[in-house]
Amino acid sequence: MDSDRLDALEEKLAYLEASNAELSDEIFRQQQEISALTKAHHQAMQRLQSLEDTEAEAIAGQGGSIAMDKPPHY
Repeated sequence: MDSDRLDALEEKLAYLEASNAELSDEIFRQQQEISALTKAHHQAMQRLQSLEDTEAEAIAGQGGSIAMDKPPHY
């Protein structure tokens, strides 16, 4: 193999290694973001469940009259 061809292959290899490192860094960043969003989603779902439970307890504590009462505009 001649020197020019070897230099070209080394240059391509260096470019591919740099591209691979950039992609790896991007995948790591995206995984961190996915993890943060998943955590936030779980916290929001827990908060929603807590609010639904609180509302159900309030309605049950008043004999369910809140759900059966007509709104004031009737």
